[in-house]
Amino acid sequence: MTDTFIKDTLKEIISEATKINFAGHSFILKTGVNEDPNKKGIKVQFVPTEFGTISATDQNDIAIELEKRLEDGLEQYDIKIERDRELKDKTKIGFFIYLEHFDKMIRKALGHKPAGERTEDGLDSTDDVAL
Repeated sequence: MTDTFIKDTLKEIISEATKINFAGHSFILKTGVNEDPNKKGIKVQFVPTEFGTISATDQNDIAIELEKRLEDGLEQYDIKIERDRELKDKTKIGFFIYLEHFDKMIRKALGHKPAGERTEDGLDSTDDVAL
């Protein structure tokens, strides 16, 4: 095997792993940290692989269905997703997860309960949790 073959194979595997086929269209899934200091969180974007092939109505319908599926899938982690309508590139379908949802998930994993509730070990949610 040559290095070129290995590199080409890896590129193909990686590019296929990030492609999402949805509603008859192909998208590249991009995730990252939002750069806007007023909206700290994780951005999730679906970038169409063919530009100009999705009408605004179809794009909105796809975004609604993607949002529903993401909400359903993230519900078990108590993470909410929000549509990002302020994208500069209007061909992208974007969503946003605020960092507060991750904070809440981590606290829950550590046994932290909402204010006023007691944990199994009798600690109030405002008490320090010893790890």
